[in-house]
Amino acid sequence: MRNLRAVLRHTKGAALPMLAAGLLPAIAALGSAIDMGRIYVAKSALQAGVDAAALAGARSYAVTGNVPNSREAQVDAYFYGNFPKETMGSSGLVLTPTFQTVNKRNQTSVTASVNIPMTFMRTFGIEQQKISAIATAEIQPHPLEIMMVLDNTGSLKADLPASNGSPSKTRITALKDASKSFLDILYQGADNRDDLAMGFVMYDITANVGKLLPSSMVRQRFGFNDALATQFGGGWPAQPLLWKGCVFDDATVQNMTSDISYRDPGAWDIDRSLPGEGAHPPIEPYFIPPFWTPREKAAPDKPGKGKGRPGNASAADPNGEYYKYAGGEADFNLYKLHPQFADAMLNYDKSDANPYRPWFYTYYLGLNNGAATSGDDVITRVGGGYYDPDTMDWDFASNTGTPFEIHYDRIPRFQADWKDARDSRVNPQGGSTNNGGANRTEAPSPNWQCPEEAEPVTYGRSKAYWTDVIEKKNAAIYPANGTLHHAGLLWGYRLLVRDDVFKRSNPVNEDAKRALVFMTDGETALSTAPNGYANRTWTFYGNYGDAPISKNVGDLTRQSELRFSKTCASMQAEKNPPKVYIVALTTTDKKTLDMFEQCAPGHVYRTSDAATLKAAFDDIASELVDLHLVK
Repeated sequence: MRNLRAVLRHTKGAALPMLAAGLLPAIAALGSAIDMGRIYVAKSALQAGVDAAALAGARSYAVTGNVPNSREAQVDAYFYGNFPKETMGSSGLVLTPTFQTVNKRNQTSVTASVNIPMTFMRTFGIEQQKISAIATAEIQPHPLEIMMVLDNTGSLKADLPASNGSPSKTRITALKDASKSFLDILYQGADNRDDLAMGFVMYDITANVGKLLPSSMVRQRFGFNDALATQFGGGWPAQPLLWKGCVFDDATVQNMTSDISYRDPGAWDIDRSLPGEGAHPPIEPYFIPPFWTPREKAAPDKPGKGKGRPGNASAADPNGEYYKYAGGEADFNLYKLHPQFADAMLNYDKSDANPYRPWFYTYYLGLNNGAATSGDDVITRVGGGYYDPDTMDWDFASNTGTPFEIHYDRIPRFQADWKDARDSRVNPQGGSTNNGGANRTEAPSPNWQCPEEAEPVTYGRSKAYWTDVIEKKNAAIYPANGTLHHAGLLWGYRLLVRDDVFKRSNPVNEDAKRALVFMTDGETALSTAPNGYANRTWTFYGNYGDAPISKNVGDLTRQSELRFSKTCASMQAEKNPPKVYIVALTTTDKKTLDMFEQCAPGHVYRTSDAATLKAAFDDIASELVDLHLVK
């Protein structure tokens, strides 16, 4: 015992061994903390990876198979984007996605496990630590209302380049494929989705919405969309001269201001109000009279009203210059009125509601070259007397002047060149081939270049229903007379937000999320090129000769684009504004793209082929799907 106490009292030279003995557990603790920190960092990265992967897989739930945007491919892409292989020296990674439907909700679960190498803990025989993470994402539906506004102009028959090993296809075919893929993602593998409402507006130089409107919103045009028209025709499509449903632009003003947020007084074509509401005038049914009309040849001795007629000294020669048609005789689009009511259309009604009388008067008065030859005049006094264009006139605005009548059978070359009107529906080829003849929409008709009727926003339609709309209603019209983005946007906006008029049955008591998806393959195109005369060119804005949006024909495009931008600004100012997405296919015009970016900032997709077009629609659909992490 004495010796032991001596040893304990003897401390000389023992400090270092005692310090070393004390450091061993401290070092172990520090090393363990460092390794645990590495595990924590790795675990966070792994969780971020499965979270992103589950959301991506859920977003693409309906896309399966060996394609770049399949749900499996999306799981891999998003996981490895957050947790690259061999992160922090890891090994043995196991990634397991699971796709299932639980309580009618599509779920994507992603589980991952990996081994993280240890550093300090190896001293104690622990070489690696296994960590794991799991995430589950599902579609949690909320009411969703989507309006698709799709360009249907003739340029969509053009071929797109081959891409990703796929053969080339026409633009309209690629658009149909992309639109169907869009549906696949929205419906998430199901045939029905009660909380989803969709609508479609197909546009070119006008939009076909008239028959969706209450009758009080559309003016009646004699023999075209009134009781007289149906009396003879028995209903569309038996009578090709009946109104199909396309509309002209709303009452508006010339030369709008450039301030996008300013609503120009009298401009009814840039906001949510509908024709016939309050001070908003009813809308005009879209109508093109017989065109490719005779060339004008001014008579030097008869200026003014006599312009266009050969002159008194010339015999009315049906083969003369006046009777030649702009565009070449092979391209006649002069349609005959229905024989049962041609005379009624031309002569019984003397009001400005008659859609034909003003144009026949304007086109054929110039043939009158003297009383001696009045027997072949198209325009005569009532009863057949000579109608002298130098001393007589008729004012269609006030219905005053010298009354006249039209002799339909005296129109030069009428029997040889004029055609029976046809049912001018979208061509059966549907733009599937880059061939103008094969894709040609049948003409002539007052409904020439009128696309198929729009589909109002409706809940509960099956995916098969909308697929049928895409296949059969959405088709390139050829030839087309320009591209008017304003027509499509304006009516897509109204049909989407005016649920008080275009009613729908929202299945839950919750405001719907709204989106407008706008697709085009070009810039605004307005010109008089199709027939060479400003006063013989009809579009959404009516007859150019009436200067509906600008007195300067050269300013038509800018004025149309101002209307597009102001309409978009009105839409963005809505209480529940739709999110706007614009898909521009092969569009390179800077002004057009700037206009689109202003309307849909950050959501303009510039595409160039079928693959990028489909990717754009897929991305939009994925963003619109409601995703939530539930685990």
